[in-house]
Amino acid sequence: MLDELRRRNHWLPLGTFGIGSACAWYTSSRSVVLFICIVLLTMFFTYLELMAQWSFRAPPRRRPPIEDDAWNPTHVNVGSHQLAMYHQAQSNDAPTVIMGHGWTAGAIRMTHRAESFLERGWNVVMMDFPNHGGSTNLPKWSAEQTCTLAMQALNVLADQKPSLFQNKIVYFGHSMGAFVGLRCSKRRDELKFGDNIAAWIFESPMTGYTDIFEETCRLLLVPPPMRGLLLRKSIRQFNAMNKHVHQLVSLEEADTPAWGLPSEPTLLVQAYPDERLGDLHHQRLTNAMESAGRSNLLTVHLLGELDHSGANSNSARKAVIDRWIDANFAYSSSD
Repeated sequence: MLDELRRRNHWLPLGTFGIGSACAWYTSSRSVVLFICIVLLTMFFTYLELMAQWSFRAPPRRRPPIEDDAWNPTHVNVGSHQLAMYHQAQSNDAPTVIMGHGWTAGAIRMTHRAESFLERGWNVVMMDFPNHGGSTNLPKWSAEQTCTLAMQALNVLADQKPSLFQNKIVYFGHSMGAFVGLRCSKRRDELKFGDNIAAWIFESPMTGYTDIFEETCRLLLVPPPMRGLLLRKSIRQFNAMNKHVHQLVSLEEADTPAWGLPSEPTLLVQAYPDERLGDLHHQRLTNAMESAGRSNLLTVHLLGELDHSGANSNSARKAVIDRWIDANFAYSSSD
């Protein structure tokens, strides 16, 4: 029952406040000291529950779904959720790129990034993650549950359109979309086409949650002595929301390499400096690949012309991706 409450918004804060208020009312005429202690404890634990809930806040829905028939929009049902998906299928023999967007962005922000692949006759698959574009909402948002739903939706599409997934596949993720992609690299056995994944492209990637948690604590003005308790509550909520996935024991398990690490050729295209995530995230990926003996698989481009946000169209990024595709994949529509 407690896990069910953790998966819902408002129930734990309201329940904590309600039970504490009832206890305070009961003791108010019996002991002033006990009454004051219960009131203070009620305020403290209600605050913690509110902060834990806020840690899983959903992104504001800022971008509309793609409304362009060239993208073959479709909705895929996965359990009680519905994800908006979009694809362009150009050839049964072509590779496919799967594109994951960033926080608040939506698939519509990936259309310019798709041009490098469409120009070469590739198939392209995109989706709106939960709480984005045309997809339904999660009560509490986590990258793990987003990854679960995205993989399930891709498996449904693979059943409906098997030709899209029968050749080499590249995953292209921007920011939070890269974080979801890293998790897919860890959980690729759950993908019906996991063996066909041939490469990864990460643009200004988010690669870990530890510093995001600290940023959230600073944003919410959580005092440092309380952050350990808040972390334990947040991990319990995370595990309740993702019961059928590996349960987190420590927050470091939500960082690369434990969160996921590519074992195929990987292109890192990095806004430099990164005004949103800073240097820590791309350095974490570079260091993890080096520690795993995979530096030879990683190609890094730091682009001063590229911004983390608002980079839907960027000629410098496109030139880098074009060269990398041509160097790593022989296929083009002119073959």
